[in-house]
Amino acid sequence: MTSGSSGDSPNGNGGSTLPPSETGSKVKQIICPGCFEEMAKEELIGNKCPLCGYRLAPEDMDEVVTDTGDEELAWMLTQNLQRTLLSWLMDLGAAPLAAYRIASRVCEQENIPVKSGKTTAFSFTARMTPEEKTAEKRCRVCGKTFTAGGRKIVSGDLFEPEPSVEYFCDDCRPQN
Repeated sequence: MTSGSSGDSPNGNGGSTLPPSETGSKVKQIICPGCFEEMAKEELIGNKCPLCGYRLAPEDMDEVVTDTGDEELAWMLTQNLQRTLLSWLMDLGAAPLAAYRIASRVCEQENIPVKSGKTTAFSFTARMTPEEKTAEKRCRVCGKTFTAGGRKIVSGDLFEPEPSVEYFCDDCRPQN
């Protein structure tokens, strides 16, 4: 296997994002008793339904093996990616609508991007944590130190491990 950039797919073929062993047509499904939605067992987050948050008991985890086509499997993986992106962006402080728009922009493409680019870059105004609201921050534009007010902007690229966080005072607020 040749070494490629960090955006190359694991099997090196560039077109598919899954190794051949993971593209089978049998998927183990469970039905959430909380929202009655069918999902793959692997989609659960800590034994909780990712849609409604219902904690599944061991008896709720009875699996039903269903046949799915490759298109349905690709759709399920895309939906799982979108949920993961939504959760990560909201943990960074994004408003739900901003997080949804960013995740949708990436997932609406025909193929999930394998290289950094316009569709994987993001920037949003994030809410500050209570600690950040009272902490001393330095304005990115004028360099003034401030503790109250201001705006927190998170930006980056989904291919980069950590986004950048910048603060702007009330006088230098960026027009977002």
